[in-house]
Amino acid sequence: MRFLPILLTSSIASVGMFGCGGAASSANKTARPLPAYSGHATELFDDDIEPRAVGIDLSLSQAQANPRSDSALRERAQVGDAVVRARVDTVTAKNDGVDARYDLGLRPIEKIAGEHPPAGENFNLRIERTGPAANIVKNFQNRLHGRIFVVFVREFVRPDGDTELHFHAAPDNKDVVDAVRAAAAFGEGTASK
Repeated sequence: MRFLPILLTSSIASVGMFGCGGAASSANKTARPLPAYSGHATELFDDDIEPRAVGIDLSLSQAQANPRSDSALRERAQVGDAVVRARVDTVTAKNDGVDARYDLGLRPIEKIAGEHPPAGENFNLRIERTGPAANIVKNFQNRLHGRIFVVFVREFVRPDGDTELHFHAAPDNKDVVDAVRAAAAFGEGTASK
């Protein structure tokens, strides 16, 4: 199931912000209108970590390995709230039955694109044990601390009015960063026409 709740919290207000189902608390609501997490958005912000981001080589073809030709990367960069380079500060496993999950605490290093980066010094990604990124987190849990990802983020509104953050994490390398910058610049150019 690809509907994974993810949290956005700041390091100062992280105590008590985790809500049922991964929504950010009402105190974290934004004044701007947010879309619901449905349809094509669930494919773009799929709450996944690309295997290449943790060093797993899938022997992709030259065309597949070129981030500039990745239409999903391009669209994520253009419709997301932000794309940031972020370092994993903490990896926490929660083993509470139906609430079992991993929480990744990330510290933004650099905003690459977007107007609405995660607020605060840190933000958390909540990864359910059955989610797409769960196997990577489980198998690399002890090696994720300090790893840097390029993280595409977008905030969504839930039916109850609370908000939740969904993401996609890519490898932190020059090709990905350059592709994000080019996609964002192209998106700004077409939006102004």
